[in-house]
Amino acid sequence: MATFAGKTPGAKGEVAKSPLPMKPGSAPTELIDLENEAQQLRTQSAWNEHGQSAKTLVKHEHFRLVLIAVKAGRRCREHSAEESMSAHAVGGAVRVHLEAGNDIDLRPGSVLALAPGLCHDFEAIEDSTILLTLAWTGHRAEH
Repeated sequence: MATFAGKTPGAKGEVAKSPLPMKPGSAPTELIDLENEAQQLRTQSAWNEHGQSAKTLVKHEHFRLVLIAVKAGRRCREHSAEESMSAHAVGGAVRVHLEAGNDIDLRPGSVLALAPGLCHDFEAIEDSTILLTLAWTGHRAEH
């Protein structure tokens, strides 16, 4: 089974490493203006061409913050993540489709936490902004 990062889970007990390199020289604190970042995402060619653009805002060894802007009607293919993650609706409305057949609607201020390995996809009901938080626990989920 492929994971969100395109990696294949390893053997039981194997320590998971972040699929992305660390952000060099990060400051001990980072203050991010989500509205400004979302506006910038909507000026990128990916927004116009594909209906979606994203930016990694914080990149540490075992932690990521990713801001995604999606146009209404855009649906992202089903995937799973080997890390724990949350999706926070910053603006708009997003429907998350879970592998069990459940749908969850996210509106501004709502946060959905997903366990590692849970297959899901999402679609934008309105032009939306989603803040993803990804955290690696250091151990791969058993499959």
